[in-house]
Amino acid sequence: MRGLKRTVSASNEKKTRQTSDSQGLSERERKRQQEAKEARRSSILYGTIGAICVLVAAFLVIWNTGLIQRNATAVTIHGVKYTAADTQYYFNTTRLGILNFYYSNLGMLPFDTSTSTKDQVYDSSSGQTWYDYLMEQTLNTMSLYASALDKVQEEGYTISESSQEELDAALASLDTAWESTTYTSRDAYIRANYGPYMTYDRLVDLYSDAYLAQDYLNHVQDSFTYTDEDYEAYYQENADALDTFTITQFTLQAKVNTTDEEGNTIEMTDEEKAAALEEAKTSAKALAEEIQGKLQAGEDAQTLADTYDEQLYSSSVSQSQTGSSVNSSYSEWVYDSARQSGDLTIQEYDAGSDSYYYYVLRFEGRERDDTPTNDVRHILIAPETDEGSTEATEEQKAAAKAKAEELLEQWKSGEATEDSFAALAETESADTSSAVNGGLISGITPTSSYVESFRDWAVDPARTAGDTGIVESDYGYHIMYYVGQGLPVWQSTAQSALLSQDYSDWKTAATEDYTPSTGFGLAFLQV
Repeated sequence: MRGLKRTVSASNEKKTRQTSDSQGLSERERKRQQEAKEARRSSILYGTIGAICVLVAAFLVIWNTGLIQRNATAVTIHGVKYTAADTQYYFNTTRLGILNFYYSNLGMLPFDTSTSTKDQVYDSSSGQTWYDYLMEQTLNTMSLYASALDKVQEEGYTISESSQEELDAALASLDTAWESTTYTSRDAYIRANYGPYMTYDRLVDLYSDAYLAQDYLNHVQDSFTYTDEDYEAYYQENADALDTFTITQFTLQAKVNTTDEEGNTIEMTDEEKAAALEEAKTSAKALAEEIQGKLQAGEDAQTLADTYDEQLYSSSVSQSQTGSSVNSSYSEWVYDSARQSGDLTIQEYDAGSDSYYYYVLRFEGRERDDTPTNDVRHILIAPETDEGSTEATEEQKAAAKAKAEELLEQWKSGEATEDSFAALAETESADTSSAVNGGLISGITPTSSYVESFRDWAVDPARTAGDTGIVESDYGYHIMYYVGQGLPVWQSTAQSALLSQDYSDWKTAATEDYTPSTGFGLAFLQV
């Protein structure tokens, strides 16, 4: 106890001395201590700011190299991370594919390629932009390829010889393509076409993965085969879609005119629009009943189509089409099993607030079409056009025709086989969608929607395997090679439907665990 008291007492004495010393400081000493504290604080603050500035400067240096943008994760699929450069590759491929599809089939571009797809509406009803749609398709492809590449590893699958040759040719072209452009190097060409963060080595990897994945997917599709019993069973369940219907149709449109002859908008209330539409409907229906009456009386359909041409929205006499293509506005009437040749009807379709349609229909017949389909290969030589022009000059058309003739003679002077024609199509055809398959177009029928000159050459009854020729169309000049006849029309349609459904089911199962998620790197995508 005595020792404890001594210790406590000593402690109290120390505190007393400290208090006494503090109280004894002069004003000058206290001021000096305060200045020293402030100096220490400033030193710490400036040191911190300096460190931050160094970090920011270092970040900007790294940023300007593109290292962050190049490696930031844009998409993650099944644990695999894809950078902005990777995603840009798939996005550009998807975009180009859709542009080619629209231009090849419709002769037009789906959106303005000079502005961002983020600003252009794809679906007005939902507000979805073209960017949204393109990104959706891009992510679907990336998921499918990721799944396919995993299955390649699991199954030990190796790329086919033909796909490997195509890949080698694509890589060889990539290595030298810049030489015929204004770009000063291969890397500059790659950055301009595949995004600013793409490198040659990474692009080679992406090319290789894409060719391998697509080759495997083609292998999967080829694995689906069907017996005659499969086709017959499918037909019995889907006869309405598979049969060929022949119909004569006169279409009349009741429409509210919302612009005057000079193109100026006519201001109308909803009530005025409704009244105007009812008046137009009365007139259109009366004309439809008039045409129906004349058909009933036995007047010639083509003569009526010519007579009423200016008053009709459209007309077609004895036009054949598969059931799956019949207009849904009147398909139920057409499909009716009690329908007989010569039956007449007027069917209606409400298209919205300012238009209404009347269809005068005559049923001509229905059959399961056993006509063989036709397979051809073609090489499209498209005329060059001047910058800013969509129409080729006569000289440009003549040059394209001369090139087509030269290529055909070149082929004839060589092996002149289907394989050699296919190889030529892969390198020379402007129709990129078929060029990858050696220019092959299958299942062509007299009712196919291909351009008339192309279709008529393919379905000519006198055509024999190995026939060649040159056909002109709005797209240019087609060097044709007739492969031969394929499945009957109904069976070809059934096969397409069965393949589509089976492949769709396979893809759904294959990508079940491959849902993509997006990340920070997606902000660096060039759209």
